Parts: sequence; C-alpha cells; structure tokens
Amino acid sequence: MVVDAPELPPLLFNRNGKYTYVCSYENVWDSEKHISVRVKGKTRTVGKIIGGELTGTIEWTEDFINQYPILKNLKTDRVVDKLKSKGNLTRYKLEFSQNDDMDENSLFIRRATSLKVLHAGATWLLDQVIASTPLSKALARVFDKYYGAKKLLSLAYFKTIEPDKGMYLYEDFASCTRLPFHRPMGISSITRFLQHIDEDKIDSFLRKLNECCIEEEDKSKESVYYALDSTSISTCSDDLDFAEWGHKKDGDQLKQINVVMLVNQSTGCPLYYRYYAGSTPDVSTFIHLLKEYARMGLNRRAILVADRGYGSVKNIHKLYQDNQSFILNMKLNFSICKNLIAKNLSYLLDDCSYNRKLSQNIMTEEVYWSYPGNYNKDTVRCKHEKGRMFIHIYLDHEIRNEAEDKFRARIAELLDRQKAGIDPLTKDEEDFLSTYVTEDSTGRKVINSTKKFEYMMCKGIRILLSDLISDPVEASRAYTERNEVEESFRKLKDFTGARRLHISSSKTLTGKIFVHFLSCSILCMLRHRIHSAEAKGIKLPFDSVPKMLSSLSNITQTVFSYGGYFSEIVGKKKELLKGLEIPFPEPEMNIEYEEDAAAEESMD
Repeated sequence: MVVDAPELPPLLFNRNGKYTYVCSYENVWDSEKHISVRVKGKTRTVGKIIGGELTGTIEWTEDFINQYPILKNLKTDRVVDKLKSKGNLTRYKLEFSQNDDMDENSLFIRRATSLKVLHAGATWLLDQVIASTPLSKALARVFDKYYGAKKLLSLAYFKTIEPDKGMYLYEDFASCTRLPFHRPMGISSITRFLQHIDEDKIDSFLRKLNECCIEEEDKSKESVYYALDSTSISTCSDDLDFAEWGHKKDGDQLKQINVVMLVNQSTGCPLYYRYYAGSTPDVSTFIHLLKEYARMGLNRRAILVADRGYGSVKNIHKLYQDNQSFILNMKLNFSICKNLIAKNLSYLLDDCSYNRKLSQNIMTEEVYWSYPGNYNKDTVRCKHEKGRMFIHIYLDHEIRNEAEDKFRARIAELLDRQKAGIDPLTKDEEDFLSTYVTEDSTGRKVINSTKKFEYMMCKGIRILLSDLISDPVEASRAYTERNEVEESFRKLKDFTGARRLHISSSKTLTGKIFVHFLSCSILCMLRHRIHSAEAKGIKLPFDSVPKMLSSLSNITQTVFSYGGYFSEIVGKKKELLKGLEIPFPEPEMNIEYEEDAAAEESMD
C-alpha cells in the first residue's frame, strides 16, 4: 500500500526531565505589535520522545492518533535535517517509516506534495549570469545564515523582473516563480529581514566583493577601468534619514537621497556603492570616496573614470596625493581649459589633426601638474610636488556644426520677429541679439565675429585629463565605456523601480537600497553579456532587456515531490540563450522546493 506522509500541524518540542514533549499550537496575527503570536490556551501535548533527547521516536497520544489515524501504522522519528543545519544552527525534521508491527515492505510512504508549475526561464537566465561571479561569491560568504543570500537574490530577481511592483506583492510573485529561496515571504517577513541588514553587513559584503574582483582582475594584464558616477533617488517621506533638498537630476520637486557607485567597465560588475545626503554635490564626495577606496581595499591598479561633476583642481590634487590613476572629463569653463582651447583651436580645426578611428580632430599635450605634497593641505605655503599629466582635446565636427546651425537659426528667427513687430522680444532675447548682432558701416545688421568666436569656441570640444593614459584613442574609448555606469543608474531607477523609494522608515533604508543595488548589479552583468554577443556579430531576437525577461518567463518548471523539469525551449527563446551563451536548463532533482514553515518557528 502507498500512502502520503501526513501533514501535521506546527509542533513544538520541549525538553523536560526524561522526556521531550511534543506540543501542537496555534498562532494569530497581533495587529498592534505587527507580529505573529501564540494563542494562549491552544497549546496541547500530543506526544513525547522517550529518553529526553531532542531526536528519537515519538509516541503519540491517543487523541492525536484519533485525529490522524494514519499515525497508527507509521513510525515517526525526529531527526537532524543535515541539509538545513549549518554551523551552530541545528534544524530538525520528521521522518515516517513503516511501523515495526506490520509485515515487511507492505507499506510505502511518499512525501505529501502538490504539483507546481512555475515561471522559470527568466530566473534561470539570471542564475547563469551571476553564477561564479564575485557578486555571488561575496553574497554566499557574508549572508550565509538563515538563507540570507538566497533571500536577497530572490528579492533582487523580483525587482529585476517586476520593477513596477511594490515589495508587498512579492509573496504572490514568489508563489508562482522559480527562485533561489523557494518559500514565499510576506511583507512583514521581508521588512524584518531588511531591518537586519546593517552598515556592518554591507561593509563586509563590499570587502569580500572586492577581494573576489581583484582575484579576477589580477588574471588579466590589461588596464582595469572603474567607472564612477552618482544619481539621486527621490522620496516622499519627510523623516527618512539622508533625505534632503538638493540638485534635481530628475527634475521633480521632492527630497532626495544621493547614491554613488563604482562599476568595472570590462565586466559590468558593480564594486562599491554608498548613499549619502541629498544636498551634497558630486564634487564634494570625491575626497570621501578616495578614503573609502583605500579602506575597502579596492584594486590600486584600477583607473578611475569620472564625469565633469567630479572635476576640480582640489580633487585632481587629491588624486595625485593618493597615487590614484584617473581619467577625468573636465568642465570647459575652467580657466586652464579655456586657455588650452584658445591656444590650440586653430590646430584642432585643421584637417591634419583629424583621427579616422574616432572621426574627430584630436590633440594631446603633456604637462606637469603641480600639487601640494601634504595630503591635508592644498595651500601655496606647503611643499609642492609635480606629476605628469596628459591633456587630450577632442573636437567633434557634427556637434560643432549642429551648434552653429542652431545659432544661425536663432539669430534669423529673432531678427524676423523684431522686423515684423508682431511678437515682441523678451528681455533675454533682446540681450541675445544685442550681444551677437551689430551694424556695419552701411547700417546693415551683421554678426559680431568676436562674440560669435567666444560663443563657438568650446562647442563640440571635450577635454580628458589622465595621469597615465597617453594615447588619446584609448582615453576616449575608456571614457565612452563609462556610459556603462550611467546606463546602470537608468536601470536602477527605471528598471528596478528605484526612481522613488516607497519606504517611510529609516530602519529598512539600508536593506532596501541594497536590494536595488543587487538588482542593478545583475542587470549590469546581463547587459555586458548582451554587448559581448553584439560585439561578436550575434543578432539577438529581442531588442531590450524587459522583452527578453518577459519572453523567458514563459518557460516553466514543473515541480514535484523530488525534483522538477523545464518546458521545451524553441524558437526565439532558444536563439536568445544560444546567443548569450547560456546553457539550456536541465531537470533539477532532489531539490528542496518548499521549506517547512514550522521548522523556522520551532527552532530549538
């Protein structure tokens, strides 16, 4: 005879003298404390383990056997669950076998389970993208208790696949999706879990992440580039830590929290992030970042690549003082930039400075940058050192010609309106005309060539500074690839729903931003796979990440008592996995799909 293992109520095991008593109980939700509490008077003794040990054969009471008659024919043992036990944490489970009084092999017990069909293709893809990466290794090493790494990845997968949905909908998503942590979590469980992720945990994770990254980067002899950028995340909360008024990168009228991030440009793997007060400008965070860079043990070989928001004389001083290599895009209104452009503009406009690889005119000037030798001072009184610097100047004719066309069209429009007299000019428009338009000796209106030269001088020009990269083509390539981090922030805010932080408590702020960081990291690495495939000339069947994930979600996994298998993979889905070099999913046997809910509540 074949029978299903009985589904028993949640049980407690209380050691008392020579017996360990087995008790059933009931829980109820406390709306004031926002926790599940045990109902008084509902705890009942239903059996005992002879010998007073926490493991052994259970003798059930007659009342309990009458409630579950199948127990009369079964032997029930409480044993250590070796798969779920880790370190000092011991988990237990019940094992059912044939009663000794019955004929040998007359009864077969199978685990009670219900067949499940889960969306699985998208999470299979994400599993393969992060497999054996520094990110997955660091997560497994730092969040190794209570399935922490699996829970974090599951929440990150949710924000990756369903970016528009709030965390309160995670439980529904998890109940029908194949995830690293299989048991669905309610919003209260997620909140408690995120509240336990503190700054110390994040710090340990980032250290481990960089240790693993350096191991990978040391295998390559090529230059390592770290893209640096920051963004702002808006919040409607009035009391959230670090939420302050600042420069609106999104243009909304809300308080914000700023986030800075470093990304390895060759792998797409983020290496470091930090959130800070929304009123802090980018240029002011740079010195703190360099201190963190040294403390966290980031790769000293890496070259920081940053945008104009981080370029200042003081920051360049600190880079030299810290012996940190860099490529900086400079603001053109700096006097040093204006002087260089004015000095070399005629050469930049000459056809002989044209570079076919970049389709731009370029020139490089090598200088020696004088900086204070004392890290804590930048005044003229302290001793100065000198470091070699390469200044690369690029002129893009398309951008410059477009700017001149707009200038010409603007002048013509204002002159026509002034002549017609129907649509009066505003004060700004009148000032614009008076600045750039004058009259010749005959009274005709002509362009003021000096003012136009000043207006056009910096159009289409970019200046990159580097202490190490002397090749302007290499410097331009590295800076262009820095767009990876800007794309990462767009994914962070648009794809993972982080344009608004829908939280009101600072207790969950660290954990919530960490989940978004993980989701952003996964998307960065997926995007790197896509770019690698495109670089090989492989045309992928879908033109966006959301379309890819949506299509793959239709690949299902059928889960049964001891394993699961995937549905067929054909057409564009097969073409996509092949193009991204993702192995096809295979049956997963002996998997633990649904963790025992009672096991976590009754830990001894």
